[in-house]
Amino acid sequence: MQVYRNINEVVKDTNTVLTVGTFDGVHLAHRQVIGMVLKLAEKKKARSFIVTFEPHPQEVLKTKTPDIKMLCSIEEKLKMFEELGVDNVLVIKFTEEFSKTKAHEFYENLICGKIGICDLVVGYDHLFGKDREGNFDMLTALGKEFNFGVHRVEEIDVGGMPVSSTRIRKLMAEGMIHEANKLLGYEYGFEGIVVEGDKVGRTIGFPTVNLKPVKTNKVMPNDGIYCVRVTHKEDAYFGMMYVGYRPTLTEGKVRALEVNIFDFEKTVYGDKLLINFLVKLREDKKFESKEALIEQIKKDKVDSLKFINIKTKS
Repeated sequence: MQVYRNINEVVKDTNTVLTVGTFDGVHLAHRQVIGMVLKLAEKKKARSFIVTFEPHPQEVLKTKTPDIKMLCSIEEKLKMFEELGVDNVLVIKFTEEFSKTKAHEFYENLICGKIGICDLVVGYDHLFGKDREGNFDMLTALGKEFNFGVHRVEEIDVGGMPVSSTRIRKLMAEGMIHEANKLLGYEYGFEGIVVEGDKVGRTIGFPTVNLKPVKTNKVMPNDGIYCVRVTHKEDAYFGMMYVGYRPTLTEGKVRALEVNIFDFEKTVYGDKLLINFLVKLREDKKFESKEALIEQIKKDKVDSLKFINIKTKS
């Protein structure tokens, strides 16, 4: 896959099937759009092309959600595009100045003028341009003006509601990771660097690895205990992830990200781990004693192993 970060490096080719969007999370609805791009490109023997933005427009404009977190980094996004089979991606640096670009100008000067296009694929709710003035009707008019076809992918519903990045972020905030994963089409995760902890976990029989996220602006599920998949280099393990302020042990001063990895005895300080969330086991709570906490963690491990057993058999 060819990745461009400068539009002037793109070779113009009108035999191009293209889509435009932020694609945060590259979820099921995004994959439907990308799937149509790939299908049309194969049919027409054209190149497939995605135009996306970095950083996310909402991070720059900070209008409705000033503290918005992302479902995936640009690196994760590009990796998923490549896995799906996309030929080319242009990453446009999104700035406040760029946000003032009018819809007609964007298509005339950039899409048609610099990249070239024979067909455009968009989602059912696609809006673009300054003040999000561009809608499907405008795209249809632009297609007639600049001679390209326009295709709209219909709404993708799961559980009677449309799949969207906003819906997935809300599910994550509620700890409904299993449901969020269904909308994403994969196990949500993050990369973390192993850092020194206070080693309290080993004193209660459940040693943990403490993590510092590589990307600080990624969505994290709400506080609680999760069953997770852990990848260290090329090796995969299962474990329990704690997200919270450890009210029983530290009086809730610092939010912790700790994982107890099953059947794991390596020293990994400074290493990078990939954590994929599988299901939420329970809410975080303060226990009356350390002994009560230990008994609950034992139950958490039993619940984790039950879930893992079901998952590995399915």
